[in-house]
Amino acid sequence: MTSRRDFFGLMGAGAALPVLHSTLDASPSLTPVSADWDLSWTRRLTGKHKLVLDAPDLEHGVPLVRANVIGLQYVEVFGVTMRDVSRVLVLRHHAIHFAMNDAYWARFKVGAETEFTSPDGAALPFNPVRIPRDIFPEAFRPLMLEPFQQSGGIVLACNLALQHLVVPKYVAAGLAAPAAYEAAKADLLPGITLQPSGIFAVGVAQEAGCSLVPASAA
Repeated sequence: MTSRRDFFGLMGAGAALPVLHSTLDASPSLTPVSADWDLSWTRRLTGKHKLVLDAPDLEHGVPLVRANVIGLQYVEVFGVTMRDVSRVLVLRHHAIHFAMNDAYWARFKVGAETEFTSPDGAALPFNPVRIPRDIFPEAFRPLMLEPFQQSGGIVLACNLALQHLVVPKYVAAGLAAPAAYEAAKADLLPGITLQPSGIFAVGVAQEAGCSLVPASAA
C-alpha cells in the first residue's frame, strides 16, 4: 500500500540516580519486597489473551502500529472484545523517546536526532506516535500511543534507558543529575509507568501470563 510506505517514510529513518517512589498495589502473585516501584499494572492483566510487546527501537513508528493492530486482530479472529485482550507495551532502549512528551521532543530536537520528519523534510517538533495527527495517512492516525492507552493498553518505560538516553540531555542543558532525573520523569507522558528496566518489565509481564511479542523487530 502506498499509504503504508508513505507513513513509514514519514515516521522516520529513525550514573547512579534516585529511584522512582510509587504507590504499590501489585498482584498478590507478584508482590515485591520493595515499595520503590509501581507494579499495580499487573492487576490489569485480566483478559483471556495476554500479550507483552517488547519495543527496544523506534523503528519508524512500527511499535505503536503493531501494539494497536494486534489487539484489533485478536478481536477480529477470536470474536472477543478489546477488554478480552490485555496488552502491555514496553518502551525501552531507544524507544524510550516515545515515552516522552511533546515539550521534550521540541526542547531537545529529538525529531532531528532520530530523523522523524514531515513530508517537506523538516524535523518533527513533537512526539510522532503520541496522538493522531493530520500529517499522517488517515489509516494510521488511530494507531498511536494515546489511542492504545484509551483502548486499555498498558505502557511501561525503562528507567535505565531514561537515565542513559534522556537524563543526559537535561544535564547538558545545565541541570545537576538529580534535578535532571526529576525533570525527565516529569516529561514522561501521562499514564506511562516507569519500571527498573525494560527487560525487567518484560519478565514480570511474562510471569503474569503474557506471551512475548517483538514490537520493534523486522
